[in-house]
Amino acid sequence: MNTSLNVASHLVRMAAEHPTQVAVYAPRGRVRRDGPTEHRAITFRELNADSDAIAHGLASAGVARGTRTALMVPPSPDFFALTFALFKVGAVPVLIDPGMGVRNLGKCLAEAGPEAFVGVGKAHAARRVLGWAKGTVRATVNVSRWRFFCDTSLARVREAGCGSGPYPVPDSQATEPAAVLFTSGSTGVAKGVVYVHGIFDAQVKLLKATYGIAPGEIDLCTFPLFALFGPALGMTCVIPDMDASRPARLDPHKAAAQIKQFGVTSLFGSPAVIRRLGELTVSGRRVSGPKSENSAATDLGPETRRLETLKRVISAGAPASAASLERFVRLLPDGVEVFTPYGATEALPVANIGSREILGETRHLTDQGKGVCVGRPVQGVEVRVIRISDQPIAEWDDSLLVPQGEVGEFVVRGPVVTQLYYNRPDATRLAKIRDPKTGEVLHRMGDVGYVDAQGRLWFCGRKSHRVVTPHGTLFTDMVEPVFNTVPGVARTALVGVTRGGATHPVLCVEFVLPQMPHERRFDPTAERQLRAAGARSAHTRGVATFLEHDSFPMDVRHNSKIFREKLAVWADKLLGPNWSPGEQA
Repeated sequence: MNTSLNVASHLVRMAAEHPTQVAVYAPRGRVRRDGPTEHRAITFRELNADSDAIAHGLASAGVARGTRTALMVPPSPDFFALTFALFKVGAVPVLIDPGMGVRNLGKCLAEAGPEAFVGVGKAHAARRVLGWAKGTVRATVNVSRWRFFCDTSLARVREAGCGSGPYPVPDSQATEPAAVLFTSGSTGVAKGVVYVHGIFDAQVKLLKATYGIAPGEIDLCTFPLFALFGPALGMTCVIPDMDASRPARLDPHKAAAQIKQFGVTSLFGSPAVIRRLGELTVSGRRVSGPKSENSAATDLGPETRRLETLKRVISAGAPASAASLERFVRLLPDGVEVFTPYGATEALPVANIGSREILGETRHLTDQGKGVCVGRPVQGVEVRVIRISDQPIAEWDDSLLVPQGEVGEFVVRGPVVTQLYYNRPDATRLAKIRDPKTGEVLHRMGDVGYVDAQGRLWFCGRKSHRVVTPHGTLFTDMVEPVFNTVPGVARTALVGVTRGGATHPVLCVEFVLPQMPHERRFDPTAERQLRAAGARSAHTRGVATFLEHDSFPMDVRHNSKIFREKLAVWADKLLGPNWSPGEQA
C-alpha cells in the first residue's frame, strides 16, 4: 500500500476512480456577461496523463526530486498540469505572488535560489533583463509558444514525455519539503514558508472536514494557490476570467455568468472578490472609488443576478467587513453562508466563523471596539494567547499565557503549522517556539487578540501595528471599527507619531468620494462626529488627532490590508517637528 503523502497522489486517485469527471473548465477567450462562453473541459484522466507526460519531460530536462523550481504561470490548464507534474517529480515548487511588484519578486527569487525556472514568456523576459536568480538557475522552461532563450519549451517537454506512461509518484514522507510559498509581504517583508508534504495532506483533510467538501463539486477559485486544492479535494475547478493578481478589478457580471454557466457550488475568494460581487445587489451601479463599508445593503434591483447554485463561499487572505458580507449574502440561496477562516501562509486554517454569526452578533461588538471575531479553532488545532513581546521565545512554557479575555499574541499548535522560513533563520527564531515536552513547533501568528468565554478568537490587530502610548497600548482593530461607524467614513487607520520620546495616537481618515468634485469632506461636522464616536469607548477617548488622507496605500492583491507603516511616515511628516499632542493639523 502506498503511504505517500504527496499531493499528486490525490490526482492519480481521482483519475482512476472518476476518469471522465471534468477537472478543469478553461474559457476560450474572454467570458461573456450575457450568456454561455466557449470553454475547454479537461477531465481528471486527461489532467493526470498530461501531468505524467510533463513530469517525464521535466525529469529528462534535469528537474529532479528536491529541485527548487520557480513557477510563474497564471491560472490556466498549464498551471494545473505543471504543478502536479512538479509534485510527481518530487521537485519543490517556489510560488510567489506576482502582485507584490517586480522589485519584491526579485528579492524573493534571490532568497529562494531556485535551480529551475518555469514561466511564461513575460516572466522569462523579466528574469533575463533583471537578472532574477541568475546565480542559481540551471534549467529553464518557457511555457509560452517558443523557447525564447530558454533551455526548452513546455511543448518540447510534453513531447519528450509523451508515451512514457504513468509517472511513479514518489513515496513522499511527512517531513519532506513539498513547496516554498511566499507570504504576500503586505504586512512586512515577504518570507518563503517551507511546506512539507505532511502539511499539505493535513490541509486537504481539514478543509474537507471543516467545510463538508465532497468530490464532484464545482469550484470557482479566484485565488490561484487555493485552486491547487480543488483536484486534491475531487472538485472541478472553473478558471475565472480575471487578473489573479488584481482581484479588486474582478468583473462581477462575468463571475456571475461563469457561476451560472457551470453550476458552481463552491467559491473561494478574497474580501476584494466578495466586495466586487456584492455590487450585483445594486442595480446598474458600479463602484469607482472608496465606498463606506458601513452602507446599508440596498434592495435588489431588476438586474441583480442571484447566485442560486452556490452551496458555500469561503473568503480568506484578509479580513472581510461585515458590510461587504451583508451585501453579498443577499445574492445567496437561503441558508448558504460565507465562511471566513482565520490563518496565515504559515498556518492555515486556524479558526472558522460563518456570516450568520458575524451578521447576527459579532459585528455589533466589533463596532463597539471589541475586536473582530474570527471564530473557533478548527478540529485538531490549538490556539493559545501569550504575553506580547517582540523578542524570540525559544521554548514553550505555560507561564507565557495570559488570563482569558486579556489581549496577547496568538500562538498556534497543530498539523498545519509550518516549522521554518526558507533561508531566514532570524525570522524563524522570532516566529517559532519549540515545545520541549513534545518536540512540536508552535507558530506565533504576529496577531494580537483574546479568547472569550465561548472559546472564540477575537482579532485585535497586527502586533507590529500596536501603538504604545504613555497611557496604554492601542490596537488597530479595537480602535478603527469604532470610527468606521461615522457616516461618510470609508475607512480609518491608527498610527503612532513620536514626539519628545513618547508615542501618541493619530487617526488617518479616508472619506467616501464626494458627489461633487470640490465638495469638502473633513469639515467641522465630520470632526465632531469622529470625536463623539471616540468618546463612547474608553480605549478610543485618547485619540484626539485626525488627519484626512485621500487614498490609503493598500496591498495590491486584496485591496484590504492598509500599509499603516507608510501612513505613519506620512502623518509624521504632515504634522511637522513642532506638533504637540492634541493639536489638529
